[in-house]
Amino acid sequence: MAPAHAPSLEIRGLTKRFRRVVALDSLDLTLSPGEVFALLGSNGSGKSTTFRLLLNIYHPSSGEAIVLGTSSRKLDGRALEKVGYISEGQKLPAWMTVSRFLDYCAGFYSGWDAELCRSLVERFELPPLQKIKHLSRGQRMKVCLAGTLPAHPALLMLDEPFSGLDVETRASLSSLLRNLALDTGLAILITTHDVEEIEPVATRLGVLRLGKLIVDEPLQSFLARHQFIHVDAGCFSTLPPDLSGSLMKTLSPNGCERFYTDSYTSDLEIRLRHHLGEDSSPTFTPMSLREILSAPSLRRS
Repeated sequence: MAPAHAPSLEIRGLTKRFRRVVALDSLDLTLSPGEVFALLGSNGSGKSTTFRLLLNIYHPSSGEAIVLGTSSRKLDGRALEKVGYISEGQKLPAWMTVSRFLDYCAGFYSGWDAELCRSLVERFELPPLQKIKHLSRGQRMKVCLAGTLPAHPALLMLDEPFSGLDVETRASLSSLLRNLALDTGLAILITTHDVEEIEPVATRLGVLRLGKLIVDEPLQSFLARHQFIHVDAGCFSTLPPDLSGSLMKTLSPNGCERFYTDSYTSDLEIRLRHHLGEDSSPTFTPMSLREILSAPSLRRS
């Protein structure tokens, strides 16, 4: 197992080919204890392939992944005891009751925290005596969490963890994950389509496109450099190339054209105000993560 100061996850040049298809292309990524890394991307971008490589389900075509100090190719039961994995479509023994399933999970871990397990059952309002086959999709995700977190994993991998959860439970889960990362140093890798749930919990953001990592950045700096610019569109025709090159166009929800930048700095704002003059009064407002991810500049990256 890796020493406490070592990265929880080191990925270097990780590549997976299926004949002529490159599913993952030279992925480099490092995840440290206490970080929450949100790995986003459309279907077919390489997210699931990445998880399967990390869990030794697939072997890489080239490159390597070091999971808690161990090569992913050599992960065994003992090493996997400190790796938690939960997926949206995870299969559960439908005939078991919630209580019996959690007791079953406890038997696999030497450091099982029974008190945390009881706390999660209460927090998620799980019915201990009900069979899993009678649970809703959201309740099954809660059962998966209650069957994983009490093992106190050092690395937690979550594939679409918010799917099927109600708004209140999503908020509760986000808070739980954030606190676990801060308080225990748990490293968390999340893939999800629910980008609104990522903003309160993630510390870093990655975006995969066609197997390539096109974004790897602290989430707050990524959000801070993307800003809408509110000003008369005609004013932009007078800007010098070094300024106009920093501005792009997109559409608002009502179909109107509007401008934004993906390289906002206070210096850019000062220079823009100077060139446009007092009468134009340009204003800058933050973009949401969903607005950024759907913007033309990122789609062309």
